Amino acid sequence: MSYLNELCRFYERMADHADSGMPPDGMTAEQIAFALVISESGQLVSVADMRDSKSRPRRLFVPARVARSSNVLSNFLWDNTGYVLGVDGKGKSAQTQKTAAAFRELHERLLGGCDDVHARALLAFLGQWTPERFAALDEREALLDSNVVFRLEGESIFLHEAPALQEIWSAARKGNEKSEGSEGICLVTGKRGAIARTHPVVKGVAGAQSSGASLVSFNCPAFESYGKEQSFNAPVSTQAADRYVCALNYLLNREHRQTVRIADTSMVFWADAPVPEESGLADLFDLASPREDAQDRELVERLKSVLLALRRGISLNEADATLSPGVRFFVLGLAPNAARLSVRFWLCSSLEVLLRQCSRWYEDLSIERQFPDKEPEFPPLWQLLERTVAIPGKQKAVPPELGGQMSRAMLTGGRIPESAFAAVLGRIHADRDDGKTRKIDYFRAALIKAYLRRNKHEEKDMTTLNADESNIGYRLGRVFALLEKAQRDALGKDINTPLRERYIGAASATPRRVFPMLFRLAQHHVSKARKTKFSGYDIQFNQRVGELLADAQDFPAVLSLEDQGRFMLGYYHQNNALYARKDDAPDAGEQE
Repeated sequence: MSYLNELCRFYERMADHADSGMPPDGMTAEQIAFALVISESGQLVSVADMRDSKSRPRRLFVPARVARSSNVLSNFLWDNTGYVLGVDGKGKSAQTQKTAAAFRELHERLLGGCDDVHARALLAFLGQWTPERFAALDEREALLDSNVVFRLEGESIFLHEAPALQEIWSAARKGNEKSEGSEGICLVTGKRGAIARTHPVVKGVAGAQSSGASLVSFNCPAFESYGKEQSFNAPVSTQAADRYVCALNYLLNREHRQTVRIADTSMVFWADAPVPEESGLADLFDLASPREDAQDRELVERLKSVLLALRRGISLNEADATLSPGVRFFVLGLAPNAARLSVRFWLCSSLEVLLRQCSRWYEDLSIERQFPDKEPEFPPLWQLLERTVAIPGKQKAVPPELGGQMSRAMLTGGRIPESAFAAVLGRIHADRDDGKTRKIDYFRAALIKAYLRRNKHEEKDMTTLNADESNIGYRLGRVFALLEKAQRDALGKDINTPLRERYIGAASATPRRVFPMLFRLAQHHVSKARKTKFSGYDIQFNQRVGELLADAQDFPAVLSLEDQGRFMLGYYHQNNALYARKDDAPDAGEQE
């Protein structure tokens, strides 16, 4: 089934529960900051501040938002102050006159024949309000450009909650559907009904327009066929369009904990049945960040233990009997594309399969840590991308589409993009060791290892130093670490330019050109270290290097990209071994 169909099913399931937070049909959840309290005669009695202690607006169910970009269209019984009061912060009086007129015209047309007290009070307010009165309001600074609703003095409900006005809104929506003038079979539900000319906008996708973006949209003649204009090209009923957009907006709300952002991709998660895991799946992408809530910390620890158990081949029921292994989960990845959204990927799988794929992902990334107290056992994907392929500290610099591709690889067990592997090698070549960024650190070594395991089917253990590894790239990386250590032993900590800073990129790509020069430098370093360390330093150093290069007839002219990755792993592993704490006396190339 399509993701639109599953989103509609999710909406129906959630809408059946009044406390779920899913808006009813014809309503949307909007951020409302103030309520205008009016009398039955239409006088503005007060302005009620609905924000919380942190000045955040309150989330309310209000009549569905209209789709507007540059056009002037008013919402029913709520809107921003530019429409409701004719005042906004843009300073364009001609525009606010149009928006205020649109708000007044809509309500006079829909409420003109209604004898309900709420309708009469609102029309009386609109008939006597003037924008000049806004300057006299005490709340004018915070009120400006905020979304507002109405409430009748002495009542606790808002005007849009009054039964008579809700009936008017329902009738108006049905009238709008008929005015579209097109009926057909809905591709989502399979039922006959009014077809939506345009679909509501989706809000909450990172990087998209703040006013919302369209998931289904046809607005150019090039997209039209058989005389079908706009969304009549892909017939979806107005009800299905409203429901899938409402469900997406719900899922993209961070309060519901069913969304996560990786680079430019926003992912939403949901299940086909109400299970506790539905709101915890996003935690799989970040098991390292600290949690303030004790319940959240407990959930993260449970997920970690489950992933480790699955790694050992244990079934999900044995790992945690409280989980629901057979429940189907859905994952939809969305990315911004101007005023539209593009679908990065769509996955449907059982909980057990998803958890097993995540367990395998972290197993592929698992590698010896340099600083166990500071480096996470389960590296978050956002941090992995930030530390490997992006400009350091700038997550937005991750290449487009890579966030979605890596997320898909994590959830499906698929290949890691070749571009990610090439990018991490490029960062190693380009970056400078500045105290915060290291050319080869835990995250970069982990990604290289995962790439070799997944894409090149590397079966050998690469979690820690493999003394039996015969690959020339891996061995040359180990040799480079020994050469760098000899330099450090000879010159101390205050080295102007460590070998890795100047030569590691060239040494990993063209060993035959670089290593002879490095060995000439090493003769000086070893001789000096012999005087400051111990008399047998040169003998042990030459012995260790000789063992690593015993079978090598000559240095390779070039190394493939894969062997360059193995070079970096060899350097990383050997470096960790050299600087590991030891109880016995150090020998050549080891830390005292």
